[in-house]
Amino acid sequence: MNEKRMRTFLEIIYNCPFILLVIFTSIIFSLLFDETGKRKSGHETAVSQMVVEGETAGTEADDLLKKNGITTENIFGKDGESGEKTADQPRQEEKIIQNAGKRKGKDDKIENDSERKIDIEKNGNAGKTGKTEKRATEFVEYEPIATDSRYYSDAGKIALTTTYDYVKENESYFNDAAFLGDSRTLGISDYAGLDGADFFCDNGMTIYKLLGDDGVTYQKTGEKVDMKEILQEKRYGKIYIMLGMNELGYGDTPMYLRQYLKVIRQIQEWQPGVIIYVMANLHVSLEKNNMETEFNNININDKNVASARLANGKDVFYLDCNPLFTDEEGYLQADLTFDGVHLYAQHYDKWRDFLFEHGVEKDGKDTSQ
Repeated sequence: MNEKRMRTFLEIIYNCPFILLVIFTSIIFSLLFDETGKRKSGHETAVSQMVVEGETAGTEADDLLKKNGITTENIFGKDGESGEKTADQPRQEEKIIQNAGKRKGKDDKIENDSERKIDIEKNGNAGKTGKTEKRATEFVEYEPIATDSRYYSDAGKIALTTTYDYVKENESYFNDAAFLGDSRTLGISDYAGLDGADFFCDNGMTIYKLLGDDGVTYQKTGEKVDMKEILQEKRYGKIYIMLGMNELGYGDTPMYLRQYLKVIRQIQEWQPGVIIYVMANLHVSLEKNNMETEFNNININDKNVASARLANGKDVFYLDCNPLFTDEEGYLQADLTFDGVHLYAQHYDKWRDFLFEHGVEKDGKDTSQ
């Protein structure tokens, strides 16, 4: 009886090649895909193509990424995840709003960014000589949330100020410094008292326009200047860059990173030996944080994490002053800002002191000499 059933089953399969096709396809699918339908390999290749495709700027940027030891895996995660919403990651409004300000650590405790920095500086990087090891930027990971924006994803980590044996400086350190940026940099120019530095900044300035033909306002004269000419004609010892707020809804984060890389590489070519400080963008207040648009702290953090990748602890450093001005949930403190984005004039002294405390010396000499 069993033999008859087996013969009948084999005859059905033999006469129905479609069944064979289904069985064969099922076997192949189980080998190549996991239970969620994601492919088990090859995803990172697609992400790599997204990063390097396009104009020559992308190729040049990749060269600098490799020089600094940065890979696609470093930027987007091990599996090349971009943070897009999937079937197993439904969007949860309460969690999104929470993560817009808070950052979840490995131990599932929400901590203040400054506390994390203090812990790392005290315990994480001390060598035998007692000096801090020069290294690239440290990142503190947290559980990211899914986003459905084409402009950004939740980075799943926070970039801390680059670990280094910084030297406390004074106003003279900035006599050969240039600050390049947007309205926040204008605030430093107006209220931080760094009169010896050159400030090139405008409301609405972006990393895409910085070296463009329209020019940037030189704050000492109020006139537009061509940054390409300035950077080739005048020698600076250090250059501070803070851009990214006006880029929140223009292009995505990989595009922003490519352009930032291009700008830094061009500056290094025109200014050999210069120290470059990549300054983090300030978070916005809870009231200003808008998850219905691109103007929110998740997006700001995504841009900050991307630009922090450029730091190498040698001639490019990432500085994050957010812990000075944000509350324990990561929002810009409401009593420090008049519009949820910019600081009141009297609070720029904290920013100035932060810059004083993060001077970099080269070969045992002050870079301002």
